[in-house]
Amino acid sequence: MKRVAVIGGGIGGLTAAGVLARTGHQVTLFEATGVLGGKAGTVSVDGLVFDTGPTVMTMPDTVRATFVELGAEDLMPQLVRLPLQTHYRYADGREFHCWEDLDRAAESAARLHPDDGGGLRAFFADAEQVYRAAGQPYLEAPYQTMMGFMARAARNGLGTLLTGFKLSTLDALAKQHFRGPHLRQFVNRFATYAGASPYEANAAFAMIAHIERAFGVHHVVGGLGALVDALATAAQRNGVEVVLGAKVQHEKRGRGFVVSAREFDAVVVNADPLELQHRSADPLTMSGYVAMFAAPTRLSLPHHTILFAADYPAEFAALAAGRLADELTIHLCHPAATDASMAPAGRSGLYAMVNVPPFRAGEEAAWQTHARTLEAHVRARLLAMVPELAGVPLSLVAERTPVDLANKGAPRGSIYGYLPHGKFGPFRRPSMRGADPGVFFAGGGTHPGGGVPLVMLSGRFAAGLTTAHLGGRS
Repeated sequence: MKRVAVIGGGIGGLTAAGVLARTGHQVTLFEATGVLGGKAGTVSVDGLVFDTGPTVMTMPDTVRATFVELGAEDLMPQLVRLPLQTHYRYADGREFHCWEDLDRAAESAARLHPDDGGGLRAFFADAEQVYRAAGQPYLEAPYQTMMGFMARAARNGLGTLLTGFKLSTLDALAKQHFRGPHLRQFVNRFATYAGASPYEANAAFAMIAHIERAFGVHHVVGGLGALVDALATAAQRNGVEVVLGAKVQHEKRGRGFVVSAREFDAVVVNADPLELQHRSADPLTMSGYVAMFAAPTRLSLPHHTILFAADYPAEFAALAAGRLADELTIHLCHPAATDASMAPAGRSGLYAMVNVPPFRAGEEAAWQTHARTLEAHVRARLLAMVPELAGVPLSLVAERTPVDLANKGAPRGSIYGYLPHGKFGPFRRPSMRGADPGVFFAGGGTHPGGGVPLVMLSGRFAAGLTTAHLGGRS
């Protein structure tokens, strides 16, 4: 039995801690705040339950496999698959319904432009090829060298490998498939899943579209907080010691490490790696502002709605320049459409998120003003683009700003840390290995990236690397 410290109690840290303990190690998890979950969690206000971080759950088999590896499949919360994955509304009043059923989605696309129904089918076929060329080998194992990645990719055939290297930007891929601007905007949105710009990010991010269609978009019954609670219970059931309110660092000492005056044989850090890997000057992904509203009526809105800004390039140009855009795309989540436990009868909660730039040093105080500006902007856009909300008084009950994200460890409020722009951007993520042998990283800031299932994978990968380092079988 080896002693392992896990620093940070987000989803990656909880997963790594639970897997390591189940492997037979003595694990202590240190969390700086008083709650577990990191950026994922829920807040409850007068019976309304809101996710405070991610609201989209994909790759259910990865989630289930994680609980199986923890010996805790019985704890896994219920996932509800959404037939209508997302409803898109455009500034010109037109709409696109992205159903999981491709025939229904193609019919909706054809109403935007006669050729775009076929274009949608062709796009999803390409997105599946992208997933096989880049996604599967990237997610299959911890990324350590390009040669290792290429060896895994080559198993799908040389043609598939070449497909990956021919990829341009996500925006370029969108223009290949769609005649009208609406579905191009739909494709470009998938770059924001990594906090990136579609005009700079690799077309490999199209694999997210395939993952959603092939494996479904899901809601966690009770919200993401239910998933965090289940992971925490699984970790503690496997013997993990959890220490809350402990902001700690690790120090190399002989062959091991010291954390909070205690000796350990290895350390897993569930925090953004940029600073610890001396990469603080790297460009950062977007941040976000979230407003949570209470409505005194049960709305008929679907679970997920995207209200697109009229000028998408201008929105991303403003973000790249470090300023708020004049008009912002809104991700609107109405969980009561799927899960009655998220709101009392006759009421609804609305989660509205917009992308904003990470703040510069010394700008934290300015967010008291920015938050009010953005709240007013979001309210105005909701009234303009969602007719059902006309005359419905929306009460702001909670909000999250980049400063809140920074307090959770996000560098300057950046949601995902490192910005994966360029053809090889995803391969330049901070390493899972620390400078000192025996230190490993987990979380959205390292391989394979952000999003709940990928962060779970990072925790499992980190646990495997740690076990191998300690002389066990990964």
